[in-house]
Amino acid sequence: MKILRKKIKRLLAVALCLGLGCLPVYAAANTETAVTAEDNTRLAEAQSSLMDALDQYNQGDFLSAEVSTHAAGVLLYDPLFFPKGDEVKRSAELASTLSLLTVRINRFLHEVKPELEPERFSLAVPFNPRIEGEIDRFLTGGREEFARWLRRSGRYLEKMRETFRREDLPEDLVYLALVESGFNPRNRSSKQAVGLFQFMLGTAEMVGLKSDLWKDERRDPDKAALAAIRHLKSLYQEFGDWDLALAAYNAGSGRVWQSIKSQGVRDYWQLALPPETEAYVPRFYAALVISREPELYGFSPVLDAKVDAEEIEVPGGVDLKVVAACAGVTPSAIAELNVELTKNCTPPGTDPYTLRLPPGTGARFQTAFAALTPAAKFLSAEEIARRRFKGVYMVYTVKGGDSLYTIARKFHTTVPKITQGNPLMRNRRYIHPGEKLRIYRVQ
Repeated sequence: MKILRKKIKRLLAVALCLGLGCLPVYAAANTETAVTAEDNTRLAEAQSSLMDALDQYNQGDFLSAEVSTHAAGVLLYDPLFFPKGDEVKRSAELASTLSLLTVRINRFLHEVKPELEPERFSLAVPFNPRIEGEIDRFLTGGREEFARWLRRSGRYLEKMRETFRREDLPEDLVYLALVESGFNPRNRSSKQAVGLFQFMLGTAEMVGLKSDLWKDERRDPDKAALAAIRHLKSLYQEFGDWDLALAAYNAGSGRVWQSIKSQGVRDYWQLALPPETEAYVPRFYAALVISREPELYGFSPVLDAKVDAEEIEVPGGVDLKVVAACAGVTPSAIAELNVELTKNCTPPGTDPYTLRLPPGTGARFQTAFAALTPAAKFLSAEEIARRRFKGVYMVYTVKGGDSLYTIARKFHTTVPKITQGNPLMRNRRYIHPGEKLRIYRVQ
């Protein structure tokens, strides 16, 4: 520990006045100095948190030390923080120190992991201060939100449990959908992860989910559940441990392996990982513990009715309002059952498309739809073209301090895609505050 203290003290001796790094071209004239000053403050605060953590560790206050290392991690692992110049080395040294200190704290804090009654769960559920902390968060500031999640789980939980059992996976893993999306299939994160199980596009394609202008199968509860099962099976086969597999579900396999190899630890509870991932597995177990016996924790949820449907085949290019009228139900009822459809119609060019209807309405739909003229059945070519491009891009107004690179990072796209979508940008690389750019959605 003396070595660790010396390392942090050496970091504190590094001068805060860093040279200006090589930044992207910025829209406002004098933003580079401000950005560097902000980064200096960030690194100074991270160092201060690490010093607090070290003092708390030496005093045996491991819970407080964990809070302090978490605060340092939030600063150092911020996805919008890009170290420049001397900051790169300094940031790396702080991250290395954070990793070392986190491992040592975790070895003390989580050495004993008593499991909750195994007969209550299909997973071996540990119980430690990190999980207790997440339970407390759900019961205090997050109580109303958790109650909404519980209520909404009634729509999908029973069918998903059956699916996970049939696929020989622990059925309690269905509660990933609770911590990922609150059982909301339309949920889209700031990182553009979508659906009940919050798949990024690349991972979705890897596990067989399709996405285009007309549909996003990440939002399909049944297909997303099967995709999550495939992904979880693969991760468990890779790591042989559900805690590590769940961490990899959140952070990616590469990030978890990197931590294992650099720290020489295979126990999730002792690994130093990005703050979001360090909180992710305890949050999942906390949600599972509460959800299995909500009354013990003061919840009295009235669950939403289970989603039930019958399937029919419908041609492509049919408006969901036409489907609803023929079935004798509301358009919202059809949209809720077919949440993967993004343009309120069956995908043009797909013939047929399997559509879900409320139980008992299929025969009525078939009779009424067959009686319609082609013009009444199908969207016009003009309407299809209009819907094709609606919502494909957004207009962004450039702000002071923006660069093409930071805008691309913000909207999860690339600089070439921005320049391709804005013809006036193709012969220049600079932008001005107030300028409007088309930002095309990545499909």
